[in-house]
Amino acid sequence: MKPTTVDLKKSQHGAATLVVVLVLTMIMALVSITTARTGIMEQKMTGNDLRAREAQEAAEAGLEYGIAWASKNYIMGDVLICTTANEPDCPVHSAVSGFSTSETYSYTLIFTKVTVTICSDPLYTTEPNCIGNGNTWESTLLVRVQSTSQGNADKNISAKAETFIKQDSIDLFGSGTTMPPPWVVAGCIESPTGKPDIYVLDSSSVSIISGSSDSLSSCLPEGNLTIKEWDDTNENGFKDDTGSNNEVPFANSIGNFNCNGATNCSWEHAFDMPLAEAKQLATTAGHVYDDSNPIPCGASSSPSIYLINDDNPQNSGDITGDCLAAGIDGVDDATIGAPHEPVLLIVPSSADCPKFNGGITIYGIIYFESTTACASNGWGGATVYGSVIWEGNVERPNSNPEFIEVDYGSGDTLNDSFHTTINDAARLPGTWKDF
Repeated sequence: MKPTTVDLKKSQHGAATLVVVLVLTMIMALVSITTARTGIMEQKMTGNDLRAREAQEAAEAGLEYGIAWASKNYIMGDVLICTTANEPDCPVHSAVSGFSTSETYSYTLIFTKVTVTICSDPLYTTEPNCIGNGNTWESTLLVRVQSTSQGNADKNISAKAETFIKQDSIDLFGSGTTMPPPWVVAGCIESPTGKPDIYVLDSSSVSIISGSSDSLSSCLPEGNLTIKEWDDTNENGFKDDTGSNNEVPFANSIGNFNCNGATNCSWEHAFDMPLAEAKQLATTAGHVYDDSNPIPCGASSSPSIYLINDDNPQNSGDITGDCLAAGIDGVDDATIGAPHEPVLLIVPSSADCPKFNGGITIYGIIYFESTTACASNGWGGATVYGSVIWEGNVERPNSNPEFIEVDYGSGDTLNDSFHTTINDAARLPGTWKDF
């Protein structure tokens, strides 16, 4: 019998294959793990990039909102930081929904007034301050607007954007305009049988002017009017016992201006802004007051223009707010405006000629649009620090009101005093950047 033989080398081929397979499996496993880790990392990177983009877009959304807000509100302070919804001088602190996730982002706005030097010579040969030697060439006041967004759920996600803007003012008063005198009347005055007092800052000041072509003596009779001089020696803005009471000759204190048949000629004499535009500014700012929405006491937010749609007499009890607690000299709960922050009250023709009665103090200007209503309605007993402006003829004033001349400035200073708002906030090209 022939013995059986086994080829041991042939039996080794399966083991080699197994080793190769195991090595390849390990390599594939490593590749799979690496690929998975790379995929996870790329997902995280993509997610972070997406959320960073969302945060950046939220910051830019806040920036756009801030610029739009600055187109309607004059930025008074050097730095204005808006972080909560309870800041009346700021845009509302807002939350913006994520663009592709459930994350939301809140943005905070900062407005900073800065003086920027404008160098028109690119070689800096004619403008020495452009090369830093401290001289002055040309500067302009700009506002830096910064918007910072932050994720509400993940506080580590944030972004910032900024740009520079320039606010262009709407001028209520012209560049050469001064504060109008205590009385501006387009027509004439009925003989004043009451005993109103007019106080002027200087014996040479004009207290009453008329746009009528009639002679001053017949158009502006003296009656029982008394013109006195007062001096704000302590510069607190209101008349106290420190001022003098020297009487001024009536004939030396009246004057005229030429209406030339213009509509709203008293308005046009005193203001540069069209009356319709001033009404619209008051309406846009929410400064429209009537019987259901009484006038608030104290100073006004920008613009300091009120539209009074109420033909009822305005008494001290009709003024709303708690201004006495503020402790400002000359201001209480029956005060409209403040000594150094006057307001303009526009009474349209539709509201006729409401009286401002005793107990009310007004800092600023009252304008009556009607050309006829005030000719049959005597003035109330209020105290006015500034001016009252009438269209048409005026009935004789009642007893005891006081009309006090105040110098609120001229031109730009006068516009600033009345917080004239702005109509545009233009970006300065090339100043946008993100962080």
